[in-house]
Amino acid sequence: MQVHPDIAALRSDRAPQREAQAAMLAAQQRWAAEPGVATMQEELDDYGKGSPLEACPVLEAMFTAAGEAERLMALMSQHYCRAIGANPFGHPPFRHGFDGKSASILLASAGRAQLMIQAKEPGDYITKTYGFSDATRLDAVLGGAADARIVGVLGRPDGDANYREESLVLQAGHRLSLELASETLVVDRVQRRLVVLRLLRTAPEPQPSRDHDAVSGRLLYQSAGHISTSRHEAIIALLGRMGREGAVPQILRIALGDGDISLRWQALKEALALDTATGFHALCSVARRSGDPLAAQAGALRARLLEAHPQLAGLEADRCLA
Repeated sequence: MQVHPDIAALRSDRAPQREAQAAMLAAQQRWAAEPGVATMQEELDDYGKGSPLEACPVLEAMFTAAGEAERLMALMSQHYCRAIGANPFGHPPFRHGFDGKSASILLASAGRAQLMIQAKEPGDYITKTYGFSDATRLDAVLGGAADARIVGVLGRPDGDANYREESLVLQAGHRLSLELASETLVVDRVQRRLVVLRLLRTAPEPQPSRDHDAVSGRLLYQSAGHISTSRHEAIIALLGRMGREGAVPQILRIALGDGDISLRWQALKEALALDTATGFHALCSVARRSGDPLAAQAGALRARLLEAHPQLAGLEADRCLA
C-alpha cells in the first residue's frame, strides 16, 4: 500500500496531529467569541426543546431576513479556513459528508434541532423519489443559484400520493420555511454551487417518514420517525431471524397496541413468520378494527396471503385476537 510521505510523517510523530487539532479548537473558540454566536447556540438549545422561533431573535433573524446568517457563517469560515490553511491535516469538529455532488456539515445539534450547512455542485439533478418526514425546516440560501421546486403531497386513501408543485429560482438571500410532512424542496439544476444554511426540528413524537415514487406517487417504503422505534424494530427483526417463537406473545402485544404504526407493522410481520396461526389471527384482528391506521395495510396483506395460501381460510373462521 502506498502511503503519502506527509501521512507517513504524521504516523511517526503524533505531535503535529495534536497541534493541528489544537488549532481547530482555537478556531472554534475564536468563532464562539464573535458577537451573536453564543446567543445563537443558546437559542438553538431552546429551539430544540420546543421554543417557537419568535422566542429566539438571533435564529429568527438568520432565517427570516438576509444578513445575520451570512455574517455569522462568514465569520465561522474565516476562523476555520485560516486554521486549516496553516494546518492542512486538521479536522474541524463537525460531522460531515460528501458524495461527489452534495456536501453536508452538521454545525450543531440540540434536542430535536439540528443546524447544518448543505451544498450542491453545479449540474443537473434527477429525483426519482420524494421523501416526507415529520419535521419543520428553515433554509437560508447563502450563495449560488439553482432551479428548484416545492413539491407538496396530497394523500390518497390507498397510502399513495398526488402532488402539487411550485417552481422557484434559489439565489443568495432566499429564505424558505417547509413543513416536511407535506412538502419537500427538490433541486433540479444548479447553475452556481448552491450553499444553504438549514435549521431542522423534528416533531415531539414524529410519525414515520415516507418515500413516494416521483412519477406515480406510489408509496415505496416508510421508516420510523424516532430512533428508539428503529431500535425496537431491529430487536423484533432479530428475534424473528433467531426463530424465537417464545417471544410471539410479547411481539403481539406491540402489534395489537396503539404505538408507532411502523413498529406495529414490523411486529405483525414477524409474528406471522414465527407462528403463522397466531400471527394470522392478529392480522385479521387489525384488519377489522375501524379507525386503526394499519387496518387497510393489514387487510391488503390478508387478501394477498389468502390468494397465495388458500389453506389460511380455515384459520380465518377462528375467533380473531382481541
